[in-house]
Amino acid sequence: MSRPERRGEPGEPSVSTGSTGGATGSTDSGLLRARRRFVLLTALRWFPTGVVIPVLVLLMRERGLDLATIGLLGAVYSVVTLVLELPTGGLADVVGRRPVLVISSAMTFVALLLLATGTSALALGVAYAVFGAARALDSGPLQAWYVDAVHAVDRDADLTPGLSRAGVAESLGLGVGALVGGGVVAVSPFPTDDAVLIALSTPFLLAAALGLVHLVMVAVWVRDVPRERRATLRDVVADVPATVARGLRLAVHHRTLRRIMTFTVGLGVALAGIELLAPNAFAELLGGEAAAAAPYAVLVTLGFGGSALGSALAPAVRRVTRSDSRGVVVAAVLGSVALAAVAVPVLGVAATAFVVFYVFLGIGGPLIENLTHRSVSSAERATILSVSSMALQSGGVVASLAIGALAGATSLAWGFAVAAAALCLGALALVGIRVPRRTGDESAPVPSSK
Repeated sequence: MSRPERRGEPGEPSVSTGSTGGATGSTDSGLLRARRRFVLLTALRWFPTGVVIPVLVLLMRERGLDLATIGLLGAVYSVVTLVLELPTGGLADVVGRRPVLVISSAMTFVALLLLATGTSALALGVAYAVFGAARALDSGPLQAWYVDAVHAVDRDADLTPGLSRAGVAESLGLGVGALVGGGVVAVSPFPTDDAVLIALSTPFLLAAALGLVHLVMVAVWVRDVPRERRATLRDVVADVPATVARGLRLAVHHRTLRRIMTFTVGLGVALAGIELLAPNAFAELLGGEAAAAAPYAVLVTLGFGGSALGSALAPAVRRVTRSDSRGVVVAAVLGSVALAAVAVPVLGVAATAFVVFYVFLGIGGPLIENLTHRSVSSAERATILSVSSMALQSGGVVASLAIGALAGATSLAWGFAVAAAALCLGALALVGIRVPRRTGDESAPVPSSK
């Protein structure tokens, strides 16, 4: 017996969820198309980032910057992202996901060129600021578009498989990109130092070119789900602050979202900490920045491969723990132990701990994302994702300034220990969270579980 036809929001196609007729095949086709595009666009988005990750800190060191200054540049990136997160998330909820993604891709291209050619702390600071603005624009719209596209076809469709596969694609894109980034340094035609373009600049030029490919694919594939919204510039300017305020109030007053954001701050500290400290730790173990470039790129590739594995395991972990939140807590606690172990001054132990940390990071990602999406409606989805990214960058600011200074004054081991403690403490905020499954209209957020 088939269920009756269900009608969605204005502009949303009506879909029969019965077991007969052609609507079921159309639904499956629509879901599959949205998932494939989301996964491929995710891979294309993160591949260029992977190309530059292993050499970013090494390039800064080659330009003559010390650890504290590099941490300050990281703070510039995080602060700019932090300030712009909510306005850009609100913008995506008002004008649509596609135009915001296109602007972000263009700004990323500019930032990569500035990083490739910058030779002073001021020039590199400008590049970091542009990168932060691009990241703020990019932090939620693609995922929000995917969720909207899925719900336009079937409001009750499970998001976890798509989010999990996108997590795998992100990790593989980052990992393969890191391997490519380390390799192009070895074959670069540029000198190793004393020039505007040096060998370590090459990955940034390659990443800029790849970013243009992503921009074109976004323009071709991303189509916003029709919604009732005003389109004049005056209305957009009026709607963005209201959307931002609504999303911020939801994040503050909704107990589940508030606890998710608390965890995300701790995660931000851990991520910024390992990104700042690990290149220096392995450079010490491998004999300097130049000698560490290729081996560290391989290690980063293995780390992101571990993250891909973790993302693929996320649905199984959720089944075992019987809860998204319990799965995240377990992964975060075990990940914090691995993060602290990266400081062990034995190459094999440190490298293994580095990879294991990213495995647990990959497990937690799709689970916390699913928990977040089940707590909000489409009208605030991109804004809430921006709030989440803002929380992540808040932790990044703390890590960039405090952990960088702490490690410089004491040791790298102390920096890793503080980052690990922040992740473990953040995980405690998720203990006991319960989010009811939605069965009705998505136009209103899940009630606060106070």
